[in-house]
Amino acid sequence: MLESLNPSKATVRENQNALLKYLQEELRKKRYLLVLDDVWNEDSEKWERLMSCLSTLNSAPGSKIIVTTRSGIVASLTETLPRPKLDRLTTDECCSIILKHAACSDGSSDLKSIGRKIAKKCDGLPLMAKIVG
Repeated sequence: MLESLNPSKATVRENQNALLKYLQEELRKKRYLLVLDDVWNEDSEKWERLMSCLSTLNSAPGSKIIVTTRSGIVASLTETLPRPKLDRLTTDECCSIILKHAACSDGSSDLKSIGRKIAKKCDGLPLMAKIVG
């Protein structure tokens, strides 16, 4: 985080309090959006320490932290709002994604038939459909 805010201070390898002080200086009265993407750490103590540190930053109102994860444990440790329940896609929706990413613009029935067979194996997962496509 500090490296993104001030690369010259990011080389400091001091204790946690010193790093927190630098973060407090950089974020004082500033509004920020911190995105922690694809998180897998399930250690509740580390999360409590991080959240405790972030709560002392004295940043501007409206600052937000977004955590993305596929781990239910991480989600339960980090959630402050109810998390959305995402349904799986239909076979037709998966097929549409596959055909789009396979650059199948001619719409031939053979390609659509193959796409539907593959889409059934994607089990409603959009990322799988995109990758397969």
